Amino acid sequence: MSGIPTPSGLSGWGQFPAGSNNWTRVSQRWKAIVGVGTAAATVAGLTLCTPHLAAQRAALEQTISQTLMGGSELAFSWLKNSSSSSFAALSLNAGLGQVEEEVVEPKTGMTFPGVLNKCQLLTGTGLRTKSILGLKKITVYTFGVYADPESLRGKLSAQYGSMTSDELKKNPGFYKDVIEKDVGLTVRLVIVYGNLKIGSMRSAFEESVGGRIKKFSNGEDGDLLSRFTSAFKDDIKLPRGTSIDLTRLPGYVLQTKIDGKEVGNLQSALLCRSLFDLYIGDDPFDKHGKESIGLGLASLLGSN
Repeated sequence: MSGIPTPSGLSGWGQFPAGSNNWTRVSQRWKAIVGVGTAAATVAGLTLCTPHLAAQRAALEQTISQTLMGGSELAFSWLKNSSSSSFAALSLNAGLGQVEEEVVEPKTGMTFPGVLNKCQLLTGTGLRTKSILGLKKITVYTFGVYADPESLRGKLSAQYGSMTSDELKKNPGFYKDVIEKDVGLTVRLVIVYGNLKIGSMRSAFEESVGGRIKKFSNGEDGDLLSRFTSAFKDDIKLPRGTSIDLTRLPGYVLQTKIDGKEVGNLQSALLCRSLFDLYIGDDPFDKHGKESIGLGLASLLGSN
C-alpha cells in the first residue's frame, strides 16, 4: 500500500522495533484507518480541500503520540476504537474503509477516478440512455456522482448523523437536502456514444435542466438556462471518453469543465438544484444509478 502515511515520525513510535509483533499490529491498524487503498492519496492531501483538517490532523497526531507512549496495548486499543469516530474526518472514506484508484462502470467499460478535486469521493455511477425512434436504446453517457465527505457532514450531520446508512438511503428528505444544501458535489459525465455532437448535448441540457428549472421556479427563470448552456460552444468536440464535470462550489456556484478545462462558472442555487435533481432526485435518469449513489452518500454520513 504505497503512499500511505505511517506514524513513524511521531514521538513514542520508536519504542516498537520495526518488524516486531507490536509494531506490525499497530502499523497495520494505522494504515487501515488512514489509508486509502490503491488511491495512494495521503491524509495531508485532503488539507488542500478543507484547510481546517490540518489542525485536526495535528491534534490527532499529538493524541496518538501520547497514546503510543503509554505502551503498545493501549496504542492498539485506541487505534482500534478510532476508525469510525476520531478518524472519520481524516480517512478518505470513514464508512467504506478504502477508496479505489479507479472504478470501471461495468456496462460501458468507462473508468472513473475514486477521488476527484482532491477531496471528493465517488459515491456511485449510472447511465443516461435515450431511445432512437422508440426502437433502440443507446447509452449517451455514463455518470458518476462525487461528494466531499467533510462538506456533507458539515451541512447534514446535525440532522442525519445519528441515522444508519440503511436508513439514510431510503430517506427522501436526505436526497432532497443533498440536492438543495450547499454540499460539495460533482457529477462527472463520460461520453459513451461516439457520434454525439455538442449541439445535441446542449439541446439535451435545455430539455432536462430547463424542465427542472421551470418546475422549481414556477417558470420564472429569466435567462438562467441560456447562460448555462452557452458554455457548450459549437467548436467543442465530444469524442467517446470525453469527461464533463459539473461541480457545485461553495456559494452555489456551478462550475463546468470539459476534459479538465473550465468552460463555465455560474452562481445559482436554482441551477445547482435543477442539475443534481436529474441524477438523485425523485425522477432520476437512472433509478439503479440513484440507488448506487444513495448508498455511497449514506455511507459517508451514516453511523453504519
